[in-house]
Amino acid sequence: MLNVNFWKKYFEVYDFLNILEPYQKLLGAFVEELGDIRGKKILDAGAGTGNLALLLEKRGAKVVGLDFSKEGLEIFKKKLPNSQTIFHDLTKSPPFTDESFDAIVSNNTIYTLPLETRPAVFKEFFRVLKPNGKIVVSNVREGWKPLAIYLAHIRWSMKEKGIIKTITDIFRLLIPTLKIFYYNHLIQKENRNRVYSFIKSDEQKKLLQSAGFSNISENHFVYADQAVLNFAGK
Repeated sequence: MLNVNFWKKYFEVYDFLNILEPYQKLLGAFVEELGDIRGKKILDAGAGTGNLALLLEKRGAKVVGLDFSKEGLEIFKKKLPNSQTIFHDLTKSPPFTDESFDAIVSNNTIYTLPLETRPAVFKEFFRVLKPNGKIVVSNVREGWKPLAIYLAHIRWSMKEKGIIKTITDIFRLLIPTLKIFYYNHLIQKENRNRVYSFIKSDEQKKLLQSAGFSNISENHFVYADQAVLNFAGK
């Protein structure tokens, strides 16, 4: 199983993803689905280094970042020093009272949890969400290919920035690119060993339904079609 040291190294280069256009579009999809969030209290379940939380706070929300990586949360706090972060394992009941949040977001976190714990995790999401609140969840899907995300970015860069700037960026970012490809390879290896399990086609929809959520969306393919995003209400 990937240990704390792995996630420390992973999060040290994770923010390289901010450069990639498919990742920016993925985060933008969360913002779009949530709509007007001024003054709203939002739980970011699996907040990592705070990239999504930063976007949400810029739009007037108050975000509580929860994660099981102290290293990720340390980077989060550097970006949002006045925010609230909580070190917590999602497979255990979160330390919040019922109906604490106006919205919940979770990006690329559920797939790291054991299959048998996921229904309970979504029931906890339902518990801490306020009536008429919204949840938005996205995870990489079964069979996802990290290279497809990178190639989608290169195609976009060639169109928007031109070939010279694109090639310059490729060489400038070569080392963090290789590192994150290597770390993603290790994550996929864990999946083959059945430690992690990437999201199957309608898994998120079924989890949302079994937890009691309503108005569950169809699957939206994001992140260069390598991830599935769903949203629902309470």
